[in-house]
Amino acid sequence: MIYLALIQNIALLVALTFAHGLLIRHIRQRGHAYALLSGLLFGSVALVGMMTPMVLQPGLIFDGRSIVIAVAGLFGGPVTAAVAAAMAAGYRYWLGGVGAPMGVAVIIGSGAIGVAGHYLRRSWPRTVSPVGFYLFGLLVHLWMIGCMSFLPAAVALVVLANITLPVLLVYPVATLLVCQLFLQMERHIAIEQELEQERNSLSSLIQAVPDLLFELGLDGRYYSCYARHQEQLAAPTDALLGRTVREVLPSQAAEVCLEALQEAERTGHSHGRQFFLQLPTGELWFELSVARKTGPVTDQPRFVVLSRDITDRKLHEKELLAARYAAESASRAKSEFLANMSHEIRTPMNGLLGMVQLMHYTRLSQEQKEYLENMELCSSTLLALINDILDLSRIEAGRIDLEHEAFPLGLTIREVMALQNAPARQKSLEMVLELADDLPEQMLGDQIRFRQILLNLVGNAIKFTEQGSVTVKALRMTGPDNVPWLHLEVQDTGIGIPAEQLELVFAPFTQADGSITRRFGGSGLGLSICQRLTELMGGRIGVRSEPGKGSCFTVELPLSKDCP
Repeated sequence: MIYLALIQNIALLVALTFAHGLLIRHIRQRGHAYALLSGLLFGSVALVGMMTPMVLQPGLIFDGRSIVIAVAGLFGGPVTAAVAAAMAAGYRYWLGGVGAPMGVAVIIGSGAIGVAGHYLRRSWPRTVSPVGFYLFGLLVHLWMIGCMSFLPAAVALVVLANITLPVLLVYPVATLLVCQLFLQMERHIAIEQELEQERNSLSSLIQAVPDLLFELGLDGRYYSCYARHQEQLAAPTDALLGRTVREVLPSQAAEVCLEALQEAERTGHSHGRQFFLQLPTGELWFELSVARKTGPVTDQPRFVVLSRDITDRKLHEKELLAARYAAESASRAKSEFLANMSHEIRTPMNGLLGMVQLMHYTRLSQEQKEYLENMELCSSTLLALINDILDLSRIEAGRIDLEHEAFPLGLTIREVMALQNAPARQKSLEMVLELADDLPEQMLGDQIRFRQILLNLVGNAIKFTEQGSVTVKALRMTGPDNVPWLHLEVQDTGIGIPAEQLELVFAPFTQADGSITRRFGGSGLGLSICQRLTELMGGRIGVRSEPGKGSCFTVELPLSKDCP
């Protein structure tokens, strides 16, 4: 009979587990409402068990209320245990009989043990284990046996003889099983709630994303769709699901989507592919970001596709491109204007300079000669500036054509050195020329532009050197693809250039120090012209320098593939 009562109460507790799970699911915040309803639920199950008890003798009954009340305290807390215990104790007291005091004591004690276990498992989670639950059940039923002291001695002996062994052997195990069942249900519901919170969080995140979000198969079939702005879709959401991109999108856009899916299938992701749609609201551009979903293997892989509206960007790109073309056109027009104007100015300047030179052969006073020399110097300086502006403008306007003919390399370098001997002697500078033995006699290129580069570099070296020397070195080197190249060095012992200003020396209209213009003169165009001409000739130019110790400019140019 006692085992039948045990089975009956275990069945009631299993049903209670599921009912309790439903309660937890529907009442998220475990406050007083939850505790009250949970206590009523546990108390009701205890009452059902007490209505069909095992009767040992009139007024003395045996049922499973101790397990119910203890579990109420363990999993529900003090309020739940108090409500359930009050219902069970009140009913047992109403039943009366010789066992009423014992029954009430068992109910109150089981609830207290359950509440103690509730706080213990919160502060010491290691007690939540099969061993802990078994000891918990054993303690509850030891308390029940101890409550036999509320019975008359003769009655207590009879009851102890009938129930002690099964109670101590079976009921702790039954309590263990019930507690494990409640624990699994509790954990399962906690996981469900965490997942739901994650879903809600993800939903909130999606709500904040202004882009279109799809789940597609490898064949482009739509499985799910999220669109914050429905007007951006090629078709309503219901019309998309189950159909493919070929059925919904224009052929060009569909092909872009399928290519992105294929790339994501191979590499795991695809980014940056773009297409446009002609929608009722106008032409919209989209950029795709595709990622292959991970998870259980299915017949066909699935992909998460983020479609971003980049129309605030395409329009801006068009505007920037138009502005760029306009700026380039304006720059070309400016360069052509400067080239034309410089040419027009140079013609009368050449005539003026010629007249000044002819005046030297006329009879002049000493004062007039001095004036004439100043006029000649100013005219020459102005003509050099005009020539520089003309060269730079023609280069920027793309109006410079390079010759491609063989010319004597060593002779050209010596001519440049000879032209610069006079200004070097005026400053007592030593001019040094070092030509390598393996230097070819001929070079294929533009002799005039080559001479212009070297004249600029040597002229600059002399201008910025007060004492010491200017050295020009020329040697043969091997360039890319084993093509012979010319390596030129123009080294001086002049003022040098600070490291932070080295990047500025090749910029037009720029000199390393503003005071240099006032001290040495010049427009700051020479090195920029050298750089542009060197690059047009397929070469490169560089510089290394140290303030106070001089500078070394290097020019490297291709000779020709058939140099001897």
